[in-house]
Amino acid sequence: MRKVWVLVFFLLIFLPNFNISFAKSDSAFAQTASSSSKPEINYELPYPGLLPDSPLYFLKAIRDKTVSFLISDFFKKAEFDLLQADKRLNAGIYLFKKGKTSLAISTVSKAENYFEEALNRMGEAKMQGRNIKEMEEKLRNALKKHQQELGYFVEKVNANLTVGFQKEQKRLEGFDRRLNQ
Repeated sequence: MRKVWVLVFFLLIFLPNFNISFAKSDSAFAQTASSSSKPEINYELPYPGLLPDSPLYFLKAIRDKTVSFLISDFFKKAEFDLLQADKRLNAGIYLFKKGKTSLAISTVSKAENYFEEALNRMGEAKMQGRNIKEMEEKLRNALKKHQQELGYFVEKVNANLTVGFQKEQKRLEGFDRRLNQ
């Protein structure tokens, strides 16, 4: 009975101060950019967690490399690589909003490296005879989202930094050709 009263006491103290908030969707970057004629892609980017400008980021990188090393199934590894690509892209968006454009370019480049790995792993899973239709569709949607966000970067960044983002756009065009083969 005493435990119940303690629980009620803490609930009464902390609940009134507890505010429910919902995170903005990943398209917050797209909404702050000029609204172009392109429709919004229905693909949610995951929250990136620690950003590369954090002093603890190396721990996250070690964890991600370890998890990637431990995944042996090509299909699961493709899913993991796509998740990492999406997280890196969203991290690039956050860094760009913070004004760290050069770090954002580097982070987006790493995102596309992960995306390329996801394509490679998906091809290996296909060679093993796995059904990859659903994963192909997920990769197509992710690719559209990556292209859309890079387009916003190119619109927002000044001319001398546009080259880095345009290089990544060309890589995405190559990924698009690979997916449609």
